[in-house]
Amino acid sequence: MAGVEDETEILQEILNSSGPANEEEIVHIIQDEDVEGEEGAGMQESEEEANSELVFWVPPLLAVGREVQRVNVTQAELQRRVLPPECLSQTMLLSLLRLSKEKGRELRQTLARNGIKKLTSKSAVISSFTRLTETEAAQLAEDYFYLASRNLKLKEISQEIVGARGGWERFEEQANMMKDVLEHIVREVEVRDTPLTLMTHGFSPLILRAVVDIITEIITYREPPLHSPNTTLT
Repeated sequence: MAGVEDETEILQEILNSSGPANEEEIVHIIQDEDVEGEEGAGMQESEEEANSELVFWVPPLLAVGREVQRVNVTQAELQRRVLPPECLSQTMLLSLLRLSKEKGRELRQTLARNGIKKLTSKSAVISSFTRLTETEAAQLAEDYFYLASRNLKLKEISQEIVGARGGWERFEEQANMMKDVLEHIVREVEVRDTPLTLMTHGFSPLILRAVVDIITEIITYREPPLHSPNTTLT
């Protein structure tokens, strides 16, 4: 296994590369008693975490048009993902970290030295989210909300919904009740969907919140008051 200086050189090369040719390279930053005080390139951890955190830098799958060329997969994320409900196997961890199968033994040794010693022979859950990092899953939810909030015709949808129910004066009370129900649903889901959150790497609560916020905007949208021609604006 490469020493600290070799790892730093590999990390620098990957971070400075503009192409996809590094997907077979393993980059691990192991900060333990042997390297205490070393300053590895690209390290993002705080000083408090400097002696305990294992980080893999991987090329993102969803980085179309983004400046970010690498995202980090932390030791904490790996620990979450080898435990239930996902129970990622070595094969799926290699896929997540964009590594070739030849890196399996090296990955296993690296994980074992950092407290991740038991890997299942078969992943419990495999879905479209399996290869996504937690960072990418969160970004996917945020991008959806960004696009929806700017491209859905919220005003027109609201006018149709409110108009079909007799106008805002008749719909206001119902809209407020619906808003309260939606907020209640979100709170309950956030309390009870821990397995789903883990299987989607944080995507589930974020996308639910995004959808509820959009629906709330629709049912509570009100036209701004029109100013009389004789009204003096201050």
